[in-house]
Amino acid sequence: MRRTWIAVYAASLLIGIALWGLAPRRWGLEFPQAILLGSALYFGALNRYTLSRTAERGGPPGSPATGRNRWIGRGGLLAGLGARAAFFLAVAGLQAYACFEWIPAADVRGGFVLSTTWLMALSLLDPQGSVKEPVGSS
Repeated sequence: MRRTWIAVYAASLLIGIALWGLAPRRWGLEFPQAILLGSALYFGALNRYTLSRTAERGGPPGSPATGRNRWIGRGGLLAGLGARAAFFLAVAGLQAYACFEWIPAADVRGGFVLSTTWLMALSLLDPQGSVKEPVGSS
């Protein structure tokens, strides 16, 4: 499943577009920000998890070590992706609500909300040393 990241990235973009459509119009979000939200979701919260779970390694077929993960079920890829996406979107939603509703007069743009969520997710979800290279890679 080396190309799993493409499906996960596409799903992230669709989530960003869906959330953009659901956001209140008074927030003034534009379509490029929907793409940015989806990209931030993938690269900030899902990228390293997806790559580490689908890396080609030795092990029995169907085990996490082979890279042939199941999408659903116990230990499935969707469970981990769902938890990470939910955390990221909760933080982004809280920050967006605070910026657009609580302090709307402040000149704080959606990009700030996304970038801070991205950085927080990078540091909290998968610390830098948690993803290891497959054995035998150079």
